[in-house]
Amino acid sequence: MWGTRMESEIVGPCAIAGDRVFTACRSGFLYCLDLGSGRPLWRYDTGGEITSMPSLSEDGVLVSTGDGRVVCVDAEGRFRWEAEAGGSVPSSPLPAGKVVYFASRDGFLYCVNADDGSEKWSFRADAPLEVSPCLYEGQVLCASYEGTLFALDAHDGRLLWSSRLQGVPVSFPVADEGRVFVATDVELRCMDVQSGKTLWSCALGPTVLSSPAVRGNQVIILQGEVEETSGVLSLDARTGDRLWQASTGIPSCRTNILVTNQDVYLASPAQVLALECETGSPTLKVNVEGVLPATLTVTEDRVLVGTARRKVFCLGE
Repeated sequence: MWGTRMESEIVGPCAIAGDRVFTACRSGFLYCLDLGSGRPLWRYDTGGEITSMPSLSEDGVLVSTGDGRVVCVDAEGRFRWEAEAGGSVPSSPLPAGKVVYFASRDGFLYCVNADDGSEKWSFRADAPLEVSPCLYEGQVLCASYEGTLFALDAHDGRLLWSSRLQGVPVSFPVADEGRVFVATDVELRCMDVQSGKTLWSCALGPTVLSSPAVRGNQVIILQGEVEETSGVLSLDARTGDRLWQASTGIPSCRTNILVTNQDVYLASPAQVLALECETGSPTLKVNVEGVLPATLTVTEDRVLVGTARRKVFCLGE
């Protein structure tokens, strides 16, 4: 439908709200584009390397930076506030009503006011935090680089439980239906979200290439060895039993997978793919040169990707 050239390579997926697309460039520029045409509406210079996709709150757009800041601008690209950490912030901020949560390589998980960025509380983990937290039923869940998954009270940061994982976390936790799923370099584990008790775990063997995606009683993940083709694995979210496994036919690469009611989407450096959720049968293959796989975004009727040539492409039906 359109392609728009950015200031530099984009970081992570775009964020979409209404008829606007928000995308972040590694060089420090945050862009707002018109969804229908790709025309830039405004851009904002954060003054540092952006390290996360944009997050959308009730009052603005947030991005993280490599020099340890979370920056918030309003819907028209005007500066609102910034919050500082003691280390870089490689993951996306998590807005939730009147607060914003974010994790830093300094080992702290922060909760700040969404109005002005002032700190409400912080929690020190046992190691640097490199993946985004998730929020579920009054709990903030996050995994440390040391391999500890912990749950905090979202209101005051009090530790509710923690659990040691096998291996190093390679994805952010995903919670649904009273369960939390987290992938490491050796396993996918499902735990009770209230107690941290392990419900089941699945040894993955090959390198995990995505965060888990949950669709009802189904959890889907991408895996693959270096220099081999990747495969999509579908498991029963309740038991961990294998439902199906399908080869993508594309070289293994780190990406994000996105699930709709019917399909699971993923990208490779040359293609955008979709597989049917119930069987793993291919339903879509679109060639796009130079795709950055981790930039894939999917809406009801749009697919957006960034490319190595500093462009954002929007594909329609």
